[in-house]
Amino acid sequence: MRTRGRPVPEGGETFLFRHLNQGKRSISLDLDLMAHAATLNDLLSRADVILRDEQSYIRSTSDLRSSVIECVVAEAPRDGEYSEWSFDEMSHQALSGVMNMTGVSDREPIYGVGERASYAAGTTAYISVVSALYERRTSNQGQRVDATVFESIAAMGQNLVSQFSYNGTAESRARYPGFLALLRCADAWVVLFVIRNWPTLCDVFELPELLTDRRYRTSGDRLERWPEIVSIVQEKSLTLRADDVVEACQRGRVSAEKVVGLDELINSDQWQVRRVLGTASAAAGAASQTTVRRLFDFSAAKSEINTASPPLAPAGVGSMFSEVFQ
Repeated sequence: MRTRGRPVPEGGETFLFRHLNQGKRSISLDLDLMAHAATLNDLLSRADVILRDEQSYIRSTSDLRSSVIECVVAEAPRDGEYSEWSFDEMSHQALSGVMNMTGVSDREPIYGVGERASYAAGTTAYISVVSALYERRTSNQGQRVDATVFESIAAMGQNLVSQFSYNGTAESRARYPGFLALLRCADAWVVLFVIRNWPTLCDVFELPELLTDRRYRTSGDRLERWPEIVSIVQEKSLTLRADDVVEACQRGRVSAEKVVGLDELINSDQWQVRRVLGTASAAAGAASQTTVRRLFDFSAAKSEINTASPPLAPAGVGSMFSEVFQ
C-alpha cells in the first residue's frame, strides 16, 4: 500500500498512502517472531473493531472478545462466481457496468481514473461497522460484517440496475439528452446546466434575439434544438473570460463552473475561504504534511486530522511481516 500511486519526492511512500493514513498510528510486526505475535494478540484482545482483508493474519475468531466487530473486506463475495478472480480497479469498473455509460458513443468506454471502486468499498465497510456498533448498544454482542469491492461499486450504479429491472433497457454512451453544455471561453472551459432561467443564458452571452425567436419559445423547443443553441452560444463564449461567465450565470441562478487544474483549484477563493487544506504535524526530524480537512464540523466529534502518516519502522523481516494500523 505504501508504494501504490505516485511517490512522494522526499519519502518512501506515495501521496495515496499519505492521504489515506494521516491521523493513524501503525506498528510493524514480524509474525514469525513469538514476541511480535504476542504483541498482535494483545492488540486484538483490546480492539473494539478489527478491519482486515481475507488474507491478513489473525488468530481464530473464537478467541476474540464477544463484543468485537470484525469487518472483512474482499474483492468479491466468497460464494460467488467471481470468488477466485484476480481484480484490478479497471476490471471492477468494467464488471459493475458503470463504464458502459462513460465516453462517446462511437469510441471505447472510458475508465474512471482514481480508486473509485476501492473508495466505494471503504464507504461500505464504514457504514457496516457503524451499523454493527449501533446494534451492539442493544445486544452487547459483536459480529462479523463483510464488504466487497464487487458489490460496492455495483451499488454505485443502482439506477442502472433499476432501469434494467423496470424496462429491460441499459444506459448507453449516447449524448446526454438535457441542457448540458461544455463551452470554450477565451481562457478556459466552462460547463453549464441550463435546465431553468433561459433568460439568464441569453443575457450572459448577449444574445437577446434568442428570447424572441419562436423556435426556442418553450423548454421543449429548446431541448429539441439544444445542439443548435450550444453552437450559437459557443461563438460568443470565445470572446468572454471563464470567471466572468461563471459569476454572471450563478448570479442569475444558472448552474455553471469553470474547469480548472488542481493548482488553480487549491488557490481558488472557495478553497481558501472554506479552508479545505490543513497541516498535519510529523515526528521529530520529519516535515509536516498537507492534509485534506474534514468536510463538516461537529461540535461533539474530534475528527480533524492533525498527525502525519506513520513512518515505516520494520521490527524484523520474516515470511509473515505485517503492518498493523490503529
